[in-house]
Amino acid sequence: MSEFETLIISQRIELVANNKTKTHFRKAFGCARLAYNWGLAKWKEYYEQGIKKSHLDLKKEFNSIKKEQFPFVYEVSKYAVQQPFLHLNLAFQKFFRDLKKGKISYPQFKKKSHNSGSFYIGGDQVVLGDSNQNSKKFQPKNNHKQYLKIPNLGWVKMRERIKYNGKINSVTISQNGDKFYASFSIEISQEEYNKTHKSAQYNDLGVGIDIGLKSFAILSNGLGINAPKPLDKFARLMKRRSRQLSKKQHPKTKGDVTKKSANYLKATRKLYRVHKRIRNIRNDFLHKLTSCLIKHFDYICLENLNVSGMVKNHRLAKAINDVSFYEFRRMLEYKAGYSHKTIVTADRFYASSKTCSQCGNLKQDLTLKDRTYICSNCGNILDRDLNASINLLKQIKEQIGEVLAEFTPADLMALQDDLAINHLATSKVETGIQQKFYC
Repeated sequence: MSEFETLIISQRIELVANNKTKTHFRKAFGCARLAYNWGLAKWKEYYEQGIKKSHLDLKKEFNSIKKEQFPFVYEVSKYAVQQPFLHLNLAFQKFFRDLKKGKISYPQFKKKSHNSGSFYIGGDQVVLGDSNQNSKKFQPKNNHKQYLKIPNLGWVKMRERIKYNGKINSVTISQNGDKFYASFSIEISQEEYNKTHKSAQYNDLGVGIDIGLKSFAILSNGLGINAPKPLDKFARLMKRRSRQLSKKQHPKTKGDVTKKSANYLKATRKLYRVHKRIRNIRNDFLHKLTSCLIKHFDYICLENLNVSGMVKNHRLAKAINDVSFYEFRRMLEYKAGYSHKTIVTADRFYASSKTCSQCGNLKQDLTLKDRTYICSNCGNILDRDLNASINLLKQIKEQIGEVLAEFTPADLMALQDDLAINHLATSKVETGIQQKFYC
């Protein structure tokens, strides 16, 4: 990709919202939820009558009646009640795709929530400023503050400035707990992207990565990377917050008309903050690790794990969700696209753990509790995860036919230094033991 080609990148910034702003946002959330639920109900109604309607037909019908039946939608951005119909169309497209695979994912009605919600604003309505033009106070230009103008509301202060110079395609206002955010979709050049990201090293190096629970990632160069596992760390606090929440006044059954008390809403926010902290720790780890791997390797091979099938094992489901295998792969893939790196995926049924990395012999009696691989053919003794990662490295040569550069001690030291700077816990993989040397 040349520097003249463009990338679509996003940046999420927290908003400083006062009571007036929060009220407007919740009103917009409600309008977006109303349009989505109305469209889904009409879709079902027409389907039962044997009438086929597209999401554009439903949007036209909604626009024709909103002035009489829903006049309050004019108090928010026009996109708040237009974009939900596009989201409904995407939901039905996913439903039909999943149906071919034997899955049922029919779109569901959206529920009102005190801690979440979102609405969309098109790029033609996005206006940024260096000052709150509604305020009488003098605001010097080029200061560290930046404001976003919300249609039918006014200027809202952002916690930080947008760090990219490019075309803003859209912005999505969302709520997470007691915080409100603006997520910008920005079209930038490759040169602009390189200004804010570490330059990738192009050295024809490859790495095989075996993902597991004991160590999150075992690299084919003998380096193990340990996950923070925040869900396990905050499990007791999360249970305590859940017990406190259940004791507050709230409807216990579906038909119960008991109102949610103020203390119930406070307890809800406390529990949500624990979930948010867990999510932030996990995402921080995954972003740092994937960025380091993309920077140091041109070719990366992963296993094609059946994560949805793995979590059906109730003994392992919590641990698997805590390390987030799928999100790790998703981040690697989109970052590789930005940096022109190659991600290779091994076949789902490829026996990377049971195949000897030295002679290629297939061992049939390897169980999950066997942590050391002993080859009966050549006598090779190796840690089973390291053996699997070396086999994955060989898959790069087999699938793309590329001659990879040799991984030198200098490359290993550079990778270790980068991981240490980002405070990622690593270990040296040895047969039967893992010795920690960085944290």
